[in-house]
Amino acid sequence: MSITEDEFRLIFRELYPRMAYYALQLVDEDEMKDIVQESFVELWKRRDTLTDDNHLKAFLYRAVYNRALNSLKHQAIVKGHSQILQDIETRRMKFYSPDHNDVMQAIENQELHGLIETAIQKLPEKCRQAFVMSYLHEMKNKEIADVMGVSVRTVDAHIYKALKLLRSHLSHLKHK
Repeated sequence: MSITEDEFRLIFRELYPRMAYYALQLVDEDEMKDIVQESFVELWKRRDTLTDDNHLKAFLYRAVYNRALNSLKHQAIVKGHSQILQDIETRRMKFYSPDHNDVMQAIENQELHGLIETAIQKLPEKCRQAFVMSYLHEMKNKEIADVMGVSVRTVDAHIYKALKLLRSHLSHLKHK
């Protein structure tokens, strides 16, 4: 089945509100518009491969979900980097004297940033995903469970494991 342009317009009018509502459960309104639009563009590109309405709807839901998840991951990384930099600055203000060499501070900040980033990257995929959404994106465990398609208890377990592993990976920093 190949979707004609007129059929595509009808599908768009019928399904856009559902896809927009679904995307709004995952991302903010600005992101939602882009995500839904990109999903429909992808549907148009693949119009010759979809066999029926059920596949078409499933395709759109999955496309919106994947794009929203990618957007959340990107936002979490961006927010995580700025949060880490803010934490570094707070530590520097608290622990370093004002006459400390700026070059030395920059080097130490880069090292700390790298250590934290490396420790987060070493986490197992699901643990990292849950941790980033919880601590860096400040999402509630119920929201994370919905995004990941798992139970809240599973999210709790992923976050607990992530924190345990991060404490282990970064334990040497306490002594500095």
